[in-house]
Amino acid sequence: MAEVDEAEPRVEVAPSRVEQAPPPLAEAPPAPVAAGRSRPQLLAAVVLSACLGLIGGAAAAWGIYQRLGPAQRVVQVGGPGGGSGTAPAVGSLVADVAPAVVEVVTRPVSASDLLAPAQGFASGFVVSGDGLVVTSAHAVQGATRLRIALNDGRVANAVIAGRDVVHGIAVLRAVGVSGLPTLSFGSSPPRPGDTAIAVGAPPFGAPSVSAGIVSATSRTLSLTLAGTAVPVLDTLSTDAVADPADDGAPLLDGVGHVIGVVVVDPTNPAAGLQALSGRAASALVDDITRGSSSEGLLGLETAYLDPATAAVAGLPAGDVVEAVTPGGPAAAAGVVTGDVVTAVDGTPIDATHHLDPALAGTTVGQTVSLTVFHAGKSVTVTLTAVAAG
Repeated sequence: MAEVDEAEPRVEVAPSRVEQAPPPLAEAPPAPVAAGRSRPQLLAAVVLSACLGLIGGAAAAWGIYQRLGPAQRVVQVGGPGGGSGTAPAVGSLVADVAPAVVEVVTRPVSASDLLAPAQGFASGFVVSGDGLVVTSAHAVQGATRLRIALNDGRVANAVIAGRDVVHGIAVLRAVGVSGLPTLSFGSSPPRPGDTAIAVGAPPFGAPSVSAGIVSATSRTLSLTLAGTAVPVLDTLSTDAVADPADDGAPLLDGVGHVIGVVVVDPTNPAAGLQALSGRAASALVDDITRGSSSEGLLGLETAYLDPATAAVAGLPAGDVVEAVTPGGPAAAAGVVTGDVVTAVDGTPIDATHHLDPALAGTTVGQTVSLTVFHAGKSVTVTLTAVAAG
């Protein structure tokens, strides 16, 4: 990445300010109508009063907007019992994690860009006190200048510290910072029905919050990168609402641990809020912290086939092969599209154990034994992992 001219204007994100509105005034009882007043006169008075009220209200609203910016946008999905009982818990969680949620700026920004900040702004979250920030690879593709706007108002230049193209994750390093608040990753994989809360950092105002539940796990998502549809493994689906500025934001469980990284594909807005693998993000951060990454690939893409669906199709449960890389290890071993991987190194595939070399810590040159349902029978093949690209 080219050196950045430090003379460029800095993008500052001021901390949001929240003021409590005064209690509403009690309505006065309606005044009696004068006996001699005609209906047209009364109607004219009412219309004039309404117009003056609208003008005064608009002026007051504009004054508040100028002082405070837009109000916080909170999207919640109600559950049993109406959902009002969970709102305070969500609000408390957001307050706890917000200091570690940052704005990612991917290009030089002028004042006019702030009027329509759809491009060049994304979210991320801090995972180490010295400035490692996780976001989505989609959020930073084509970046011409990377900066991190911290929750306390500071802005730092950033560089890309690492990428995981298989899972769509990018890790940035903010330059010249220390002692930052951080988020931690969850220790257990999320399950359908689990709480899912996305906390983003939009260009204006307080954090954006989208709350719902995990609706599906272990999906393969087709994500558009540089105009090309790219398969991304081990993604989550939720029933929450996506916001473009949430791209790269943390997806949290009910106690504030990261279970995913929000990704928003503007070419498929109907998909709702999707998230990249939190486990893959954690593994990438660990690799960067250790100073090395030697992830090995097996040359195939799979999706989980649950027992019920497998029974209908007359197949065993496992990871069904959706694509095979020509000339890769899987192709060399005779694996084809439609095969079902039922075990990896003797460990059966199930809802929480999948064929994912990155999550398993598979390194270049390592051999992996797969049990595969192929051409109507179960066979065992041995693959040697290769480097990406």
